[in-house]
Amino acid sequence: MLILKGIIIGVGKIIPGVSGSMLAISMGIYQRLIDSINNFFKYPKNNFKFLFKIAIGVIISIVFLSNIILKCLDNYYLITMFFFIGLIIGGTKDIKVNIDKKNNYIAYISFIVVTLLGLISIDNEIVITNNILNFLYFIFIGFIDAFTMVVPGISGTATLMMLGAYSSVIYMFSNIFDVSNFKVLIPFSVGMVLGILITVKIVNYLFNKHKSKTYSAILGFSMSTIALMFIRSIKSFYTLKDLILAFILLIFGIYLSKVINKAFNS
Repeated sequence: MLILKGIIIGVGKIIPGVSGSMLAISMGIYQRLIDSINNFFKYPKNNFKFLFKIAIGVIISIVFLSNIILKCLDNYYLITMFFFIGLIIGGTKDIKVNIDKKNNYIAYISFIVVTLLGLISIDNEIVITNNILNFLYFIFIGFIDAFTMVVPGISGTATLMMLGAYSSVIYMFSNIFDVSNFKVLIPFSVGMVLGILITVKIVNYLFNKHKSKTYSAILGFSMSTIALMFIRSIKSFYTLKDLILAFILLIFGIYLSKVINKAFNS
């Protein structure tokens, strides 16, 4: 059962718009995940078994889904992106219910800041030729991806798109056993481990002390992600047929996100 839950969390890891941590909350294992990492050496044997089974499920999901998503983005970019945008829109309702109205200003500030930062890299994937800088860059990307894994409501893959690293990371996942990908995999993994260890402590504090403000910032981040993904999607020429299909998939994405959230919260 834990491996199956890990597979479901992996879906949130690889598909933009779906938050793996929100799915973990819905399945009732989020707090245990945080506690298992935070207090790993308190009960090392039990915590290792629990985390190992979840990790196996996540890896299975990522390896099998990466190739499918990569092909969809290569052949049906606009349609795929609008579907992902719909998934994000559909999930914002579950974030809003945790926000006190007086903290809405944080959402707007987060939206403005993240959008401005995201516009810097909206045109292309970032390519760094210097080996040392490239190594440090993917440590940073791994750290950010770990942060989005732990914080509920933030889509890691949507964030990678915004930072210009999505293609590199998803290609790495889809060819994870290719030795040539180790130059991305190793620093990315280092950054992810560091990110998880640090983020779980920060998240534990924020959700205990500043829950409403934290969710407000998450909402602002989600709103900016929608805006940036939309800008990225419409920069090329598309036929009327593509646009119609894209908007149909947008509506379907919103509907599907609500169905998924309702299913896991029922």
